[in-house]
Amino acid sequence: MGKDCEKKRQYDYGYCSVTYSAEWDRGKQHPYAVCDHRLDGEPIDWAVRDHFGESSARLVPEVTAVLKPRLNVDFVAYRDNPAASEGSDLIAIEAQAIDLRGGGVGPAWRAWEDGNTLEWREYFSREAKAKGRKKDAIDYGINMGNVYKRLGTQVAVKGEFFKEVRVPFYVVTQDRILQQLRSRVDFDTVSVADPWDITFVSFDYDGSLNANGQLSFVFHDAVRTTLPMYVKALTSSRAATTYLRSDFIAKVHKKDGRASEDSNSQQRPLF
Repeated sequence: MGKDCEKKRQYDYGYCSVTYSAEWDRGKQHPYAVCDHRLDGEPIDWAVRDHFGESSARLVPEVTAVLKPRLNVDFVAYRDNPAASEGSDLIAIEAQAIDLRGGGVGPAWRAWEDGNTLEWREYFSREAKAKGRKKDAIDYGINMGNVYKRLGTQVAVKGEFFKEVRVPFYVVTQDRILQQLRSRVDFDTVSVADPWDITFVSFDYDGSLNANGQLSFVFHDAVRTTLPMYVKALTSSRAATTYLRSDFIAKVHKKDGRASEDSNSQQRPLF
């Protein structure tokens, strides 16, 4: 990016991605982008080119579209055209990485800084001992639930606003995240030749390294839909409803100290 890393400056760790084995992905290890800036550059540029072609357009980051309630969008690309009836041609772009949950990845980062990546597990053990933890465990994970709860609803809310003001809306994300979203919100798609409101643009790691040692992050897919199609899928998907209910029940059982529900067991008294 040509500037200081925000994560390094704020938290003293400068990681862009972490490796994780998600249950929904059959436990396959895969790198997940955990910083929105990993989508800067070519992923954002792809959306700009898709709309404007090779013509020049100005890219403005972090635009507040509405103050109450606040509605922010990561980028707006525009090109002024005084001859056009509306004066400017513009698009809105949302860049969505994914959040960590649970424990931190600091020990692994320190192993990388020390050049001891093969001994990264020992760094977690040292931290557990230094902090007096009884359990020496690696607890961090990827917050897959946030894909539906955060991204799913954000797209609907922002999509409604941008449709109202006649601005095409692009959502740029990692392909793994788009797959997870569509497993819960299975929206219908339209072709590029048909009217559309929202275009999902996905990039992902292809397993190779760039010349500078950075993990290669390449274009994967672009799918387009209309706002009514997306909202219908968001509000009526049986897969999403079933998942959220079972997920909620499992959380209740876990909080109550029970690993699973036994239909033949007696309910615990409330008082």
